[in-house]
Amino acid sequence: MKRRTAIRNVVLMTAGAALLNGCVDKKATIALAHIPITGDEEDLLTELTETIIPRTDFPGAKDLRTAEFIFTMADDCSSPENQKKFTSGMKAFDETCKAKMGSRFVKLSNEKRGEYLGLIEADKEGKEFSEELKWFYRGVKSSTIRNFTTSQQYMTEVRNVTTLIPAKFQACVPVASV
Repeated sequence: MKRRTAIRNVVLMTAGAALLNGCVDKKATIALAHIPITGDEEDLLTELTETIIPRTDFPGAKDLRTAEFIFTMADDCSSPENQKKFTSGMKAFDETCKAKMGSRFVKLSNEKRGEYLGLIEADKEGKEFSEELKWFYRGVKSSTIRNFTTSQQYMTEVRNVTTLIPAKFQACVPVASV
């Protein structure tokens, strides 16, 4: 075998392996029992929650691991019908984004993401967006806000909650002395 042919074959095999690796769906880092998700869907939810509550001088949704919270709540606390609605709504969200905005949600700029979410919010009659997409978006938005407003940073720095019990707790006190 000639040296040039061998080098060419090695280069082609290496390039082919790198190209095929890029085509494979990336694995999700969150392990769920009932909802099968891909790494792309995990990225979609992470970027969606970060668009809803972005990082400023205060932690954003990515910092609070909101996507993990939402996936876990949907997996553990939702009925099988709602789990199917969740996954189909997530797919519809990304497919509709590609159709309306020309690209997948994770590849859009922050301005375009805000514009897309504004279109969903403005569609009150349900003519432009499917009901499953809007159900998914409303659920993600409310769960993102819930995760943010119950976070330790929010409770201690914004609400100034330092103790959860307003009075001193006394476990073994006779009823007559209280």
